[in-house]
Amino acid sequence: MNVFVLAIIAAIILLDKYAVGEFGVSQPIISGTIIGAIFGDISSGIFLGALLQLIFLGESPFGGDIEPDGQAAGIIGTGSYFLLVSSNPLEYSLFLAIVFALVGGIIGGVLNMYAHVYNEKLYRVFMEKKHLLYVCHFAGLVTAFLRGLCLLLPIFILAHIVTIPRAFPQLTKELLMIIGLSVGLSNGLYLFVKKSTILYLCGGIACSLLLFVL
Repeated sequence: MNVFVLAIIAAIILLDKYAVGEFGVSQPIISGTIIGAIFGDISSGIFLGALLQLIFLGESPFGGDIEPDGQAAGIIGTGSYFLLVSSNPLEYSLFLAIVFALVGGIIGGVLNMYAHVYNEKLYRVFMEKKHLLYVCHFAGLVTAFLRGLCLLLPIFILAHIVTIPRAFPQLTKELLMIIGLSVGLSNGLYLFVKKSTILYLCGGIACSLLLFVL
C-alpha cells in the first residue's frame, strides 16, 4: 500500500468526525476494520481498532484541557501497525504503533482546537455575507481534510521508513489486550457507574444475561 494513498484514504475517513455528519465510520473499531481490509488482514484491523476504541472510550474535555482525538488515534495506530510490521518484528511494531496512536491523538486534539477557531471565523464571514454559504462550507471541508492529512501523512511516512532497533520495547498481543481491556473497564466504570445511570446499567446487564441464557 502506497503511504500517500493510505494517508488520503485515512483523511477522508476522518472527515466523518469533523465535516460530514458523524456516522461512526471514523470510530477506531470501524476504521481499523477498513484499514485492515485494505492491507488484507481484517482480523488484526478489528483487534487493534477494538482495543484503541476501549482506550479512548472515555475521552472527554475537562475545564481547559484539550480533548485527545480518539478517532485519529485509532486510524494512526492501525495504519502505523500495518506499515511497521511489513519490515519490523510484530512485537516491536505493536509497541511503536500504540505510541504513534497516543501521540497522534494528542496532536490531533491540538489541531482540532485550531480548526474550531478557523471554523468560527468562517461562520462570522457567512453571517456577514450570506451569499458565501457554499464557499464557507467548502472551505470548512477542505480545512478538515487538510487537518487530517497534515496529521496522518508525516506519521505514516515515519512508520513506513523506520527500522526499529532490537533494544526497543516490545508489546505482545496478549499484553496489549490486557492493557486495552483494563483501560476500557476503567473508562466504562467512569462513564456508566453513576447514580443517574446505574438502573439502566443493571437493566442492560440483566437483559444481556437473559439473552445469553436463552
